[in-house]
Amino acid sequence: MTTTLKKKIHVRLQSEIPTSFRTKLACDSLDIDIHKKSIHDLQIDKIEPNEDWTIGVILGASGSGKTTLAKHMFGEDCFQFQADLSRPVIDQLPTSLTYDECAALLSGIGLTSVVCWVRPMYTLSNGQRARAEAVLQMTHNADLTVIDEWTSVVDRQVAKVMSHALQKYARRNKKRVVLCSCHYDILEWVNPSWVIDCNEARFDNCDEKKNDKKNWNSKFDPSQRKRGNIFQNITI
Repeated sequence: MTTTLKKKIHVRLQSEIPTSFRTKLACDSLDIDIHKKSIHDLQIDKIEPNEDWTIGVILGASGSGKTTLAKHMFGEDCFQFQADLSRPVIDQLPTSLTYDECAALLSGIGLTSVVCWVRPMYTLSNGQRARAEAVLQMTHNADLTVIDEWTSVVDRQVAKVMSHALQKYARRNKKRVVLCSCHYDILEWVNPSWVIDCNEARFDNCDEKKNDKKNWNSKFDPSQRKRGNIFQNITI
Protein backbone atom coordinates (compact mmCIF):
# COMPACT_ATOMS: atom_id res chain seq x y z
CA MET A 1 0.00 0.00 0.00
CA THR A 2 1.49 3.32 -1.05
CA THR A 3 1.92 6.17 1.44
CA THR A 4 2.98 8.74 -1.17
CA LEU A 5 0.11 11.03 -2.10
CA LYS A 6 -0.47 12.07 -5.69
CA LYS A 7 -0.28 15.81 -6.29
CA LYS A 8 -3.40 15.91 -8.46
CA ILE A 9 -6.45 13.66 -8.31
CA HIS A 10 -9.44 13.30 -10.60
CA VAL A 11 -12.07 10.69 -9.72
CA ARG A 12 -15.15 10.06 -11.85
CA LEU A 13 -18.07 7.90 -10.74
CA GLN A 14 -20.67 7.07 -13.36
CA SER A 15 -23.55 4.67 -13.76
CA GLU A 16 -26.50 3.98 -16.01
CA ILE A 17 -29.96 5.10 -14.84
CA PRO A 18 -32.50 2.23 -14.93
CA THR A 19 -35.56 3.11 -17.00
CA SER A 20 -38.16 1.94 -14.51
CA PHE A 21 -41.49 3.72 -14.00
CA ARG A 22 -40.41 5.32 -10.71
CA THR A 23 -36.95 6.39 -11.87
CA LYS A 24 -38.56 8.02 -14.90
CA LEU A 25 -40.95 9.97 -12.66
CA ALA A 26 -38.04 11.03 -10.43
CA CYS A 27 -35.95 12.16 -13.43
CA ASP A 28 -38.90 13.99 -14.98
CA SER A 29 -39.34 15.98 -11.74
CA LEU A 30 -35.86 17.49 -12.30
CA ASP A 31 -35.85 17.49 -16.12
CA ILE A 32 -33.13 14.82 -16.15
CA ASP A 33 -32.60 12.84 -19.35
CA ILE A 34 -33.08 9.25 -18.18
CA HIS A 35 -31.09 7.93 -21.15
CA LYS A 36 -27.87 9.64 -20.00
CA LYS A 37 -25.43 8.40 -17.36
CA SER A 38 -25.26 9.71 -13.82
CA ILE A 39 -21.78 11.20 -13.41
CA HIS A 40 -20.04 12.45 -10.25
CA ASP A 41 -16.70 14.21 -10.77
CA LEU A 42 -14.29 14.94 -7.94
CA GLN A 43 -11.11 16.82 -8.84
CA ILE A 44 -8.47 18.19 -6.47
CA ASP A 45 -5.60 19.93 -8.24
CA LYS A 46 -3.05 20.54 -5.51
CA ILE A 47 -2.19 17.93 -2.88
CA GLU A 48 1.10 18.68 -1.12
CA PRO A 49 1.28 17.15 2.38
CA ASN A 50 4.25 17.75 4.63
CA GLU A 51 6.80 14.95 4.38
CA ASP A 52 6.44 13.99 8.05
CA TRP A 53 2.63 13.71 8.04
CA THR A 54 1.02 11.31 10.50
CA ILE A 55 -2.76 11.57 10.25
CA GLY A 56 -4.83 12.43 7.19
CA VAL A 57 -8.59 12.91 7.11
CA ILE A 58 -10.89 12.60 4.09
CA LEU A 59 -14.19 14.31 4.88
CA GLY A 60 -17.46 14.54 3.00
CA ALA A 61 -21.12 13.72 2.95
CA SER A 62 -22.36 10.30 1.93
CA GLY A 63 -21.89 9.84 -1.79
CA SER A 64 -19.23 12.55 -2.06
CA GLY A 65 -16.55 10.07 -3.16
CA LYS A 66 -14.53 9.53 0.05
CA THR A 67 -14.10 5.76 -0.29
CA THR A 68 -13.39 5.87 -4.02
CA LEU A 69 -10.90 8.69 -3.48
CA ALA A 70 -9.08 6.72 -0.77
CA LYS A 71 -8.82 3.69 -3.05
CA HIS A 72 -7.52 5.90 -5.85
CA MET A 73 -4.87 7.36 -3.55
CA PHE A 74 -3.79 4.27 -1.60
CA GLY A 75 -4.79 1.30 -3.74
CA GLU A 76 -7.89 -0.83 -4.17
CA ASP A 77 -6.82 -3.06 -1.25
CA CYS A 78 -6.54 -0.27 1.33
CA PHE A 79 -9.78 -1.42 3.03
CA GLN A 80 -9.14 -5.15 2.77
CA PHE A 81 -8.41 -5.75 6.46
CA GLN A 82 -10.94 -8.18 7.92
CA ALA A 83 -11.21 -9.15 11.58
CA ASP A 84 -12.12 -12.75 12.44
CA LEU A 85 -15.56 -12.29 13.97
CA SER A 86 -15.53 -15.81 15.41
CA ARG A 87 -12.59 -14.99 17.73
CA PRO A 88 -12.20 -12.56 20.66
CA VAL A 89 -10.49 -9.28 19.83
CA ILE A 90 -7.81 -9.80 22.48
CA ASP A 91 -6.72 -13.04 20.77
CA GLN A 92 -6.28 -11.21 17.46
CA LEU A 93 -3.89 -8.53 18.68
CA PRO A 94 -0.23 -9.07 17.65
CA THR A 95 1.67 -11.58 19.78
CA SER A 96 4.44 -8.99 20.12
CA LEU A 97 2.20 -7.04 22.53
CA THR A 98 2.09 -7.94 26.21
CA TYR A 99 -1.23 -8.52 27.93
CA ASP A 100 -0.93 -5.16 29.71
CA GLU A 101 -0.33 -3.41 26.37
CA CYS A 102 -3.39 -5.13 24.88
CA ALA A 103 -5.50 -4.11 27.85
CA ALA A 104 -4.29 -0.51 27.63
CA LEU A 105 -5.09 -0.31 23.90
CA LEU A 106 -8.58 -1.74 24.29
CA SER A 107 -9.40 0.44 27.29
CA GLY A 108 -7.93 3.50 25.62
CA ILE A 109 -10.18 3.12 22.58
CA GLY A 110 -13.21 3.02 24.86
CA LEU A 111 -13.69 -0.76 24.97
CA THR A 112 -13.45 -0.95 28.76
CA SER A 113 -15.49 -4.10 29.41
CA VAL A 114 -13.26 -7.16 29.82
CA VAL A 115 -16.27 -9.29 28.82
CA CYS A 116 -16.14 -7.64 25.39
CA TRP A 117 -12.47 -8.57 25.05
CA VAL A 118 -13.07 -12.29 25.53
CA ARG A 119 -16.33 -12.85 23.65
CA PRO A 120 -16.37 -13.68 19.91
CA MET A 121 -16.53 -10.42 18.00
CA TYR A 122 -19.79 -11.30 16.27
CA THR A 123 -21.55 -11.02 19.65
CA LEU A 124 -20.50 -7.39 20.11
CA SER A 125 -22.73 -4.43 19.31
CA ASN A 126 -21.96 -2.32 16.23
CA GLY A 127 -20.28 0.32 18.37
CA GLN A 128 -18.21 -2.20 20.33
CA ARG A 129 -17.15 -3.95 17.14
CA ALA A 130 -16.14 -0.64 15.56
CA ARG A 131 -13.81 0.05 18.49
CA ALA A 132 -12.38 -3.46 18.42
CA GLU A 133 -11.76 -3.32 14.68
CA ALA A 134 -10.08 0.08 15.01
CA VAL A 135 -7.55 -1.37 17.48
CA LEU A 136 -6.89 -4.35 15.22
CA GLN A 137 -6.33 -2.18 12.17
CA MET A 138 -3.99 0.14 14.03
CA THR A 139 -1.85 -2.68 15.36
CA HIS A 140 -1.78 -4.98 12.32
CA ASN A 141 -0.94 -2.55 9.51
CA ALA A 142 2.77 -1.80 9.44
CA ASP A 143 3.05 1.41 7.43
CA LEU A 144 -0.40 2.80 6.72
CA THR A 145 -3.89 2.30 8.13
CA VAL A 146 -6.89 3.53 6.13
CA ILE A 147 -10.21 3.34 7.97
CA ASP A 148 -13.57 3.97 6.31
CA GLU A 149 -16.66 5.39 8.05
CA TRP A 150 -14.63 6.46 11.09
CA THR A 151 -16.94 6.83 14.15
CA SER A 152 -20.07 6.54 11.97
CA VAL A 153 -21.78 3.99 14.24
CA VAL A 154 -20.95 5.44 17.68
CA ASP A 155 -22.18 8.44 19.66
CA ARG A 156 -20.05 11.55 19.67
CA GLN A 157 -18.60 11.05 23.15
CA VAL A 158 -17.36 7.60 22.17
CA ALA A 159 -16.13 9.08 18.88
CA LYS A 160 -14.05 11.56 20.86
CA VAL A 161 -12.48 8.80 22.98
CA MET A 162 -11.76 6.65 19.91
CA SER A 163 -10.22 9.53 17.97
CA HIS A 164 -8.04 10.67 20.84
CA ALA A 165 -6.76 7.12 21.43
CA LEU A 166 -6.03 6.61 17.74
CA GLN A 167 -4.03 9.81 17.32
CA LYS A 168 -1.99 9.08 20.45
CA TYR A 169 -1.16 5.57 19.24
CA ALA A 170 -0.30 6.75 15.72
CA ARG A 171 2.05 9.50 16.90
CA ARG A 172 3.68 7.43 19.61
CA ASN A 173 4.37 4.56 17.21
CA LYS A 174 5.12 6.74 14.17
CA LYS A 175 2.35 5.20 12.07
CA ARG A 176 0.43 6.86 9.29
CA VAL A 177 -3.36 6.78 9.51
CA VAL A 178 -6.01 8.02 7.08
CA LEU A 179 -9.60 8.37 8.30
CA CYS A 180 -12.63 8.69 6.01
CA SER A 181 -15.57 10.28 7.77
CA CYS A 182 -18.69 12.39 7.32
CA HIS A 183 -18.20 13.89 10.81
CA TYR A 184 -16.30 17.18 10.92
CA ASP A 185 -16.06 17.15 14.72
CA ILE A 186 -13.29 14.50 14.61
CA LEU A 187 -10.81 17.14 13.41
CA GLU A 188 -10.28 18.70 16.83
CA TRP A 189 -9.84 15.24 18.38
CA VAL A 190 -7.38 13.71 15.91
CA ASN A 191 -5.51 16.96 15.09
CA PRO A 192 -4.66 15.82 11.53
CA SER A 193 -1.63 16.66 9.41
CA TRP A 194 -3.81 17.20 6.36
CA VAL A 195 -7.48 17.24 5.37
CA ILE A 196 -9.26 16.61 2.08
CA ASP A 197 -12.80 17.98 2.03
CA CYS A 198 -14.72 16.18 -0.73
CA ASN A 199 -17.68 18.53 -0.34
CA GLU A 200 -15.46 21.46 -1.25
CA ALA A 201 -12.96 19.52 -3.42
CA ARG A 202 -10.03 21.03 -1.55
CA PHE A 203 -6.86 19.98 0.25
CA ASP A 204 -5.49 21.66 3.38
CA ASN A 205 -2.23 21.18 5.23
CA CYS A 206 -2.70 21.66 8.95
CA ASP A 207 -0.43 22.91 11.69
CA GLU A 208 -0.44 20.05 14.21
CA LYS A 209 1.22 22.30 16.80
CA LYS A 210 -1.83 24.58 16.84
CA ASN A 211 -4.75 22.35 17.75
CA ASP A 212 -7.17 25.25 18.10
CA LYS A 213 -10.88 24.37 18.13
CA LYS A 214 -11.79 27.80 16.77
CA ASN A 215 -9.37 27.34 13.91
CA TRP A 216 -10.92 23.98 12.97
CA ASN A 217 -14.42 25.43 13.12
CA SER A 218 -13.55 28.41 10.94
CA LYS A 219 -11.84 26.29 8.28
CA PHE A 220 -14.08 23.25 8.12
CA ASP A 221 -17.42 24.04 9.78
CA PRO A 222 -20.05 22.58 7.40
CA SER A 223 -22.51 25.34 8.36
CA GLN A 224 -20.18 27.90 6.76
CA ARG A 225 -20.42 26.24 3.34
CA LYS A 226 -23.02 27.07 0.73
CA ARG A 227 -26.02 24.80 1.04
CA GLY A 228 -26.17 22.10 -1.59
CA ASN A 229 -22.63 22.81 -2.71
CA ILE A 230 -21.88 19.13 -3.13
CA PHE A 231 -24.52 18.82 -5.83
CA GLN A 232 -22.66 21.33 -7.99
CA ASN A 233 -20.13 18.56 -8.69
CA ILE A 234 -22.74 16.15 -10.05
CA THR A 235 -23.55 16.10 -13.75
CA ILE A 236 -26.35 14.08 -15.29
